Order: sequence, then structure tokens, then C-alpha cells
Amino acid sequence: MNLNDDAILWSFLHFYHMDKANACMHCSPVKFSPLTFRLYEILLAGWVGEELGEMSEVGAHVDTYELDMGR
Repeated sequence: MNLNDDAILWSFLHFYHMDKANACMHCSPVKFSPLTFRLYEILLAGWVGEELGEMSEVGAHVDTYELDMGR
């Protein structure tokens, strides 16, 4: 990974954890934001090796619910 990829990874992790925290605040199952999904797709396209656990979790949510584009 280069420096730009690191920034994308940090951004992905920020929004991943923000989505998880918001779900906890509302006592509801997590629904990842469109931004989290987009960052996941960008990371996945250039990822080498085993995915991070956070990436696997977001990947498991792809196409399982309608995205809230207002987020």
C-alpha cells in the first residue's frame, strides 16, 4: 500500500466505526453508509492479501438492503 491507499484505509475505518457507533446509539442493526461501501469497493480493488475483518463485514452487507442516499 502506498500513502494514498493508507488514507483511503483510514477513511474507510473511520466511517466503518462511525456507522457501527450510530447503530449502537439507536439500538439497531448496523446499516453501512454509501460512503463506507464506496471506500470498501476502492480498497477491495487494490487489496493484496487477506481482507481485514472490517472489510469482510462490510462485504457481507453488500446488496442486502437499500442504501440510504440521504446519509
